[in-house]
Amino acid sequence: MLNSCSRRLTGALLLIGSLFSVSTHAAEASLSGSATYRERIALPPNAIFEATLEDISRVGAPAELLGSSKLDPAGQPPFRFSIRYDPSRLNPAHSYTVRARITLDGQLLFTTDTIAPVLTRGHADTVELLLKRVARSQPAAVSSDASLVNTYWKLLSLNGEAVVSHEGTREAYFVLNDKAEPGVSGFAGCNRFMGAYSLEDRQLKFSKVAATMMACVADGDPEQAFLAALGKVSSWRVSGQKLSLLDAEGKLLAEFEARYMQ
Repeated sequence: MLNSCSRRLTGALLLIGSLFSVSTHAAEASLSGSATYRERIALPPNAIFEATLEDISRVGAPAELLGSSKLDPAGQPPFRFSIRYDPSRLNPAHSYTVRARITLDGQLLFTTDTIAPVLTRGHADTVELLLKRVARSQPAAVSSDASLVNTYWKLLSLNGEAVVSHEGTREAYFVLNDKAEPGVSGFAGCNRFMGAYSLEDRQLKFSKVAATMMACVADGDPEQAFLAALGKVSSWRVSGQKLSLLDAEGKLLAEFEARYMQ
C-alpha cells in the first residue's frame, strides 16, 4: 500500500514538473538573424558580438530592451544569433528593431546605424544586419558616464523637438575620434559629414564641417537643423549615456544617446 501511494505521488510530481516545463517553454519565443560588415578585415580573438531586441515606440525616450544575444568570442562574420524573448510583452501597435554591435575591451568597433523592423506590423521574426565600422581608441577607464570621444552618439532631439528615425531609414549620429588630428564624422539624416573639432575641458567647438551633396526627399529630415546646431555648439555635458550639446548661453541645442554598452 505504501509503495503504491509512493508511486502515485512520484507520478503526480513528474506530471506537474512536465506541465511546468512545457508552460515555461511556451512562454518564450525566439528571433533569429545574421550580421556582417563590408570591410575585409578579421576581428581580434577577444572581440564580442551582441544583438539586442528593442521596443522603439516611445518617441524621444530610450529604447526598451526585450532580449539579447551575445557571442563571446564573436568569431568572424557572418555572425548568426538567436534572441529569446517573452511574446506576451509585445504590443501589435508598437515598433520593434534589432540592433547589433561588436566591441573589444569595452571599445566600440562596429555597430548598426539603421532601423531593422521585426515581429509586428507585418515584419518577420528573422533579420539580416549590416554593421558599420567605428574608429577605435585605446581602452578607457571604466566609468558610469559614457566617454565623449570614440562613442557612437545617436541623435535624440534638436532644439527640444524629438527626432524620429523612420523604418528603413538611417538614424542621425556622430562620432568624435581622438587621433593625431581630432575629427568628427557622422550622418545628418540624408548626407554623411565630417569635420574638425577642438576640445578643452567642457568647451567644445566644431569647425570645417562639410557634408556630401546627395539630394533627399524624406519628410522630417533633421539634416539642416542638425548641422546648424553643430555650428553653434560651445559646451557639452554627459550624464550616464546621454550627451547634451549647449550654445554659448547654455541653451540646449541637441541631445544624444550612446549606442553601445560598456
